[in-house]
Amino acid sequence: MKILNKRIHIRVATGVATGAFLFSIFASITWFYISYHQEVDRSRSQIKQVITTIEQTASIAMYLGNKELAEEVLRGLEANDIISAARLTSQDGLSASFSGNSDLDQADTAIIFPIVSPFDENEFVGDLLVYPNQRYIENNAISLAKIQVIVLVFYSVIIALLTLIIVNRILTEPMKNIANRFHIITPGDTTRIEVPVGHKENEIGALVSDINGLLDAVNNQIDNERDLRSETENLSKKFRFIFERASAGIGLIDSGNQLIVANPALLRLLGQTFIVDTDRFSKTDFTGYFNDPAEIKEFIEEFWLKPGNQFSAMDIQLKHKVRAADRWVHCLFSKVEDINNPDDSLLEVVLYDITERAEREQNIIYEAEHDPITQLLNRRAGMAKLEVSLQEADKKQRKFAVLMIDLDGFKHVNDTYGHDAGDKVIIEVANRIKQFFRGSDVVARWGGDEFLIGFSYNPNYETAVSDIASDLQFQIALPVEIGHEQTACVGSSIGISVYPDNDEAISALIEQADEAMYYVKNNGKNFFRFYQAEEATASANR
Repeated sequence: MKILNKRIHIRVATGVATGAFLFSIFASITWFYISYHQEVDRSRSQIKQVITTIEQTASIAMYLGNKELAEEVLRGLEANDIISAARLTSQDGLSASFSGNSDLDQADTAIIFPIVSPFDENEFVGDLLVYPNQRYIENNAISLAKIQVIVLVFYSVIIALLTLIIVNRILTEPMKNIANRFHIITPGDTTRIEVPVGHKENEIGALVSDINGLLDAVNNQIDNERDLRSETENLSKKFRFIFERASAGIGLIDSGNQLIVANPALLRLLGQTFIVDTDRFSKTDFTGYFNDPAEIKEFIEEFWLKPGNQFSAMDIQLKHKVRAADRWVHCLFSKVEDINNPDDSLLEVVLYDITERAEREQNIIYEAEHDPITQLLNRRAGMAKLEVSLQEADKKQRKFAVLMIDLDGFKHVNDTYGHDAGDKVIIEVANRIKQFFRGSDVVARWGGDEFLIGFSYNPNYETAVSDIASDLQFQIALPVEIGHEQTACVGSSIGISVYPDNDEAISALIEQADEAMYYVKNNGKNFFRFYQAEEATASANR
């Protein structure tokens, strides 16, 4: 700061000196030019005054033709230093002249004065030619101009020095003192700048007052910032504690679905199904932690398109870890938008482990859709799945068979061996039926001892349904162990309807298969039959 102050002092002095020097040069040149021309004009005026004094005598000399008198007039002019030569010439041929000590220059210009008659102002009797002493006039003019320029330069230097001293004393020195004092004051210091003597009521005093006010405001701001920082640090510690100790998994996802922030609970939750390096988890694909990445990716993309800062949630299964049970999480998404930089917006995600709840819900749904004894689909769930399976078969241009199976001799088993034995027979028959069909096929317990089967097949395989029905009857007829080294045997009556040969509605196909099954029951049992139109009459009679 001291170096800076010296520089300011030097700059002020240099500025004043330079200004004075430039002004002196300009003023000197101007003043020299003016003084020179003024002196030249004054010399010419003196010549005219001299001619005026001798004009009457010269007029008489020319009128009388008196050469002696004419020469006397010229001797008077010769005595004047500003005239180098002169010549009188009359109308009658009289001529008198002098040329002084120096030869005339060809460039010298003569001044011609007409001489009028002493008796008649309108009559000219001759001419007076006067050659000014140009060198003498110029030397006098230059000498006088130099003296005036020297005086002007001296005045300028004196004024510049006085100005520098006054500016330094009144402005520069107080400003240097203020700057040096201000330099040693540190933020938060209670020391203030004193007003220089004699400057309390002027602009310097006002400047010092403003600086002290600014220092007070800075100190207040520092105190406020310290208090705010302390409060912020306390809140930060609390939020960090909540973030790190929260039971729910919390994280931030960028626009590329990259996980950039995660609390320990989220890492533990994701680590149960996917190995996560807690030190290097950042910038990993969040959707890769789930069993169906495409599903959650599509969900997130749709959520980004929603206007405003809305919330959205979904339940989804995490990716399986080797030999680990399924785990389900509830994901709650919300936007963390940056108004100034929309491209930097993030998604906040909160994950809750809902595995137990999901298992309970799945168990409830399973129990609601499955028979408690055979674990096959019940009638309601089987009907819904038949509708879907029939639509899929239609899209793939495949045929669809509906088989209605009723056990023969099952009542005898219940009556003879009891209901426990009957349940064992039902369970074993259900297991034997399931082994014939795919997971996409429909196998349902339709009633007490009735089963409904629905499956699609290639229309080019004409005997597919017959072959399956024949094998089913063979497997169902095998003995079933019911305990105590006892076995029971049941048969089966099977009615069959085919889409689209018999009908296109699933309810009609079921009804037709049921009619064909009753036709078998009424005509000897233990065989299968495709629906025929005459079964409708038999069913009506029944």
